[in-house]
Amino acid sequence: MTQESVFANTYAVISGGSSGIGFAIAKQFVKRGGSVVLLARQVEKLKHCQQELQLLCKLERQFVEFCSVDLCDFEALQTALHPFLEKHGTPEYVIHSAGVVYPAVFEKTNIDRFHWMMDTNYFAAVNLFQIMVPLMKARKSGHLVAMGSAASFLAIWGYSAYNGSKFAIRGLCDTLRSELKPYNVKVSIVFPPDTDTPQLAYENQFKPKITQEIAGTIQPLSADFVAEKIIEGIIKNKYMIMPDTGTKIVFRLVNFLGGGTYKLLDYLTSKAIKKYGLDS
Repeated sequence: MTQESVFANTYAVISGGSSGIGFAIAKQFVKRGGSVVLLARQVEKLKHCQQELQLLCKLERQFVEFCSVDLCDFEALQTALHPFLEKHGTPEYVIHSAGVVYPAVFEKTNIDRFHWMMDTNYFAAVNLFQIMVPLMKARKSGHLVAMGSAASFLAIWGYSAYNGSKFAIRGLCDTLRSELKPYNVKVSIVFPPDTDTPQLAYENQFKPKITQEIAGTIQPLSADFVAEKIIEGIIKNKYMIMPDTGTKIVFRLVNFLGGGTYKLLDYLTSKAIKKYGLDS
């Protein structure tokens, strides 16, 4: 099987598929012969993405469709997906890529933003997987993919809401990996690095100086590069997919240091506070 046809006769449902990493994953999937159903809210953006993806189709049976829906509304999502499931059957791949972040210290993150991040980053995945898991188990095949982050294993200043949602995603995926293995349903969690997307541009407007100092200055990678690495990980059935070397190093360091990670974070945080002050 050639690279151009590795996903032939399969289709993926991709949430957050109208921009950023989600759309980049859709492009990589279509280039390899797969079909896609994009999930997002804005119809005009979805239409534009559909047109662009249709130009990449190489096989006669490929299709590109979209569904405008609020993934945080379980009943609406279930109703919206029903026609696609009736028409195309159970998807071989379900990828939750929708995600949001608003960095701020805990007390300056209002309760609505906590719910916004948890709903979009975590409960939207739960909603989507609740619909798909029984179908995949019945068929005894399928692959679920969720977008984690370095924030799924390392918590730093300014990300209380975001870290909470991404730690939750990791817990969900760890459990699903175990529960679904007997049914031949695979699970992957992705830990992408800073990626050049509209979401990163939005986040950087609000990032506290202390957070910036701790995180360091990292050149964002392109969404297309990150998506290509994610697709490679999916093809290899990797559980943890880390598209870049930097994230791999941090992950291994955190696991090696164990509780010592907190001492290192305290040191870096103390340096940042001395440099910018607590009110920064």
